[in-house]
Amino acid sequence: MIPQIWKENRPKIMRRVVFFFLILGFGILQNSAVLPRVFGLSLLPLLPLTVVVGMFEREAYGLSFGLLAGIIWDMNTASGDGVYALLFALAGFVCGLLMTYLMMNNLLTAYILTGCWGLIYAVVSWFVSVGINGAEGGLKLLFTFYFPSVLLNVVLMPIFYYAVRAIKKYFLSMENDEFSF
Repeated sequence: MIPQIWKENRPKIMRRVVFFFLILGFGILQNSAVLPRVFGLSLLPLLPLTVVVGMFEREAYGLSFGLLAGIIWDMNTASGDGVYALLFALAGFVCGLLMTYLMMNNLLTAYILTGCWGLIYAVVSWFVSVGINGAEGGLKLLFTFYFPSVLLNVVLMPIFYYAVRAIKKYFLSMENDEFSF
């Protein structure tokens, strides 16, 4: 027998499992050498994906998925020490909170939030990798690598926005169809 709670919440659970594997898959792609470098800049799909999933799943699940993305990110960095887990958990939570109480969920909002969190990521990542060690020419690296990488990922964000929105709509239609009779 399948418990009643599973029957009632099956589309929600399935949607969140899909998001889990989506974040896990893009985390593996980002941490491997599979994704190409564009003009020497890194593709960071976990950044816009975390923001967009947080926007669609609201604060509690945005926090959870952001924490997952940050843990995956920290597993590949030598100097992360949990900084990215905290940063991405905060990003998912704040984006979900803003969608619940202050902003509308649309592409412009996704651009704004991805850009803001991208800038925060760039400064934090630069500080963790270069600022603490005091490397020479470190400020140049912030403007020639970190900020352009963020800009590249903001430009690619609509791919993630429309994919997450399609997944959300598909499972939302399953919820509505299931309870319509």
